[in-house]
Amino acid sequence: MRLANIGVMVVVAIASVLGSVYRTLHAAELSVEEARRFALPLIESERIDGLSVGIIDGPRHFTFHLGAANDGQTEADDNTIYEIGSISKVFTGLLLADAVTKDPGMLERTPNSRDCEVRLPLWQDQSITWLDLATHQSGLPRLADNFTTGQSKDPYATYDSTKAIEFLRRHQLRRQPGTQHEYSNFAFSWLGYLLANRERVSYEQLLKHRITGPLEMTDTAITLAPNQSPRLATPHSSYGKETSYWDFADLPGAGGIRSSISDMMKFMHAQLDPLNSSLRETSELAWKQHNPGSENHLAMGLGWYIARDGNTRFHNGQTGGFHSAMFVNRKRSIAVVVLANTGPADEVDVLAERLTQRLAGIKVQPQKLSKATKVDRKAMANLVGRYELSPTFIFDVNVINDSLMVGITNQTTQEVFPITEVRWFYKGVDAELTFELGENGLAESLVLHQNGIQQTAKRID
Repeated sequence: MRLANIGVMVVVAIASVLGSVYRTLHAAELSVEEARRFALPLIESERIDGLSVGIIDGPRHFTFHLGAANDGQTEADDNTIYEIGSISKVFTGLLLADAVTKDPGMLERTPNSRDCEVRLPLWQDQSITWLDLATHQSGLPRLADNFTTGQSKDPYATYDSTKAIEFLRRHQLRRQPGTQHEYSNFAFSWLGYLLANRERVSYEQLLKHRITGPLEMTDTAITLAPNQSPRLATPHSSYGKETSYWDFADLPGAGGIRSSISDMMKFMHAQLDPLNSSLRETSELAWKQHNPGSENHLAMGLGWYIARDGNTRFHNGQTGGFHSAMFVNRKRSIAVVVLANTGPADEVDVLAERLTQRLAGIKVQPQKLSKATKVDRKAMANLVGRYELSPTFIFDVNVINDSLMVGITNQTTQEVFPITEVRWFYKGVDAELTFELGENGLAESLVLHQNGIQQTAKRID
């Protein structure tokens, strides 16, 4: 058993639910007021500092904003700019589709010396193709082994194409390309670099020329202009904790794009109605299923994930201080995008998914989210210790900088937040911990509450 990890795979699970229950129901139109009720728990529970929501429902479309966009507590508007993280991969997929419209056999070929001075690694005699890069089947790792962040809050700022080339020259694939799905930020970063390099321009120039320019997405960019920077929302690593923006050197194709709700609405309109878009052929090719998926992973277009219903395309994104999610369904003519200025926040994914379900006529309810209270350091100290659920699943509880941090065997340490002195919840994961105290006031065990199941871990240290 594992606690859910933050990132795209959480949305994959959500989209599986969307696909399994997707059906035709007659329901009243989703009003702005009802949509706000779905979003409000994220603000009231202090999971999210601020968010912007865009919704398309056939001919109807609207946006709204909640919370604070910056440290001045100003509410966002349609032109507030956010980092969209891995939704950038959808744009990179479209850039590949654009290249393929001019070179139809390109997807099945491997990038050559015209595209870059370094060859992609081989598996025996088999090369990595453009399609492998765009569908997470290249065999390249999630991150290169020479990608080191240390304590940096801007981890990608110094990782550039020179370091990527150094990695590629010595890397040996561990499996055959095209045979297994492994989500790879590195592969998409390199895909974006290759596409730009073959045109002898930067990724940002290519993005503007092929996508954002034709769609008049004037606030979508890698590097913001002086008149845009003041509209960039303040990033937060968790509620109320400001953090750094992320920069991406010359490899922004996996997560370096910034955009606004206004621009993302233009983008979703173009995906819903490609016949009336300047990107008609490009959008159709990226939308098309290029990888059938399996029991363990979803099908893919170029950059898009495809939900189990076969109709909904989606992606989410996260940087250190932002979280985003986008769902688009042509059959229903519905689309939802949520942009938030707080980082680890799977609640954003759930919000976007539930709004999409509601637009489809499915009966869903807003999330029920707890709000953190204040607990003093002495009370937290009573909970410190190691708790064994099984020999391979041990909780390691510590107090660090006045925060209660919980590590689990082979998983990332995460902060938990108090409901009471003994009851704590995760943000971004639907799970709670209850500590059981002994007569001396120290915790003797903890109970994990997740997915309707309660499991007790006894203190061992």
